[in-house]
Amino acid sequence: MSEKKEDRKKGEGREGVKFRTRSVEGAGVRTGTGLIMAAIALALALCVVFAQSASAVQVSVIPAYQEVRTGENFTVSIYIDPEGSEVYGAQYNLYFANTLLNATAQAKGPFLGDNTWVKSEINNSFNSTHGITKYGETILGGSAVTQPGILANISFEAIAEENGISELWLDKVKLYDPDGYKIENVTVNHGNVSVRVGICGDVDDSGKVGMADYFLLVDYIAEVPGREPENMWAADVDCSGKIGMADYFLLVDYIAEVPGRELNCC
Repeated sequence: MSEKKEDRKKGEGREGVKFRTRSVEGAGVRTGTGLIMAAIALALALCVVFAQSASAVQVSVIPAYQEVRTGENFTVSIYIDPEGSEVYGAQYNLYFANTLLNATAQAKGPFLGDNTWVKSEINNSFNSTHGITKYGETILGGSAVTQPGILANISFEAIAEENGISELWLDKVKLYDPDGYKIENVTVNHGNVSVRVGICGDVDDSGKVGMADYFLLVDYIAEVPGREPENMWAADVDCSGKIGMADYFLLVDYIAEVPGRELNCC
């Protein structure tokens, strides 16, 4: 009788071990499945984020950087790359340093087509330091745009009295889809313009380059008292960062119209 009881206990013990083993194994399966599902969810979330980043609409000032001289007229463009989005309307404000630049015109580009409504405004004295151009355009009838292009062109005159850099800062950039909803995830790329005062090689600051500049540069290099360039930037004609005999030889060749000997003040 006692042997039968002992056998039952042993059997119950074995069954208990099997049950506990199955429970642990089941928990492991459930835990592993949970980890796999979490990993898949994370991967999908990352794919969505990367897809959104890759398809961000780009609005840019082009060229992103350029150098001009005082008195020079130049143009920058506002370029839009929809990256697959449907664009039906667009607007922006562009700020610039009004001590260096003067906006003279703002013209519609071909991006949104011919049948559009346009609002354009230029204010060169927006405040004591900045001017502003405002622009808005929307399609009046027709299909939305998905191909990149130039929204508008802005013309400037460089008016700086001393060297400086003006940032071309885009603000309040908004794009709209055919249903009138604002397009999200827009990347804005600003621009810069470096304005130099004077003419490269115009060492005496007379407004032209000639033999007087050559003689002044020779005397300065020879350390003749009282003979210093009126515009030191204009004397470094080879963009070496220093004024020396190389500038002298380049300047004299330029004045003599030697082919390939162009001045480069940086």
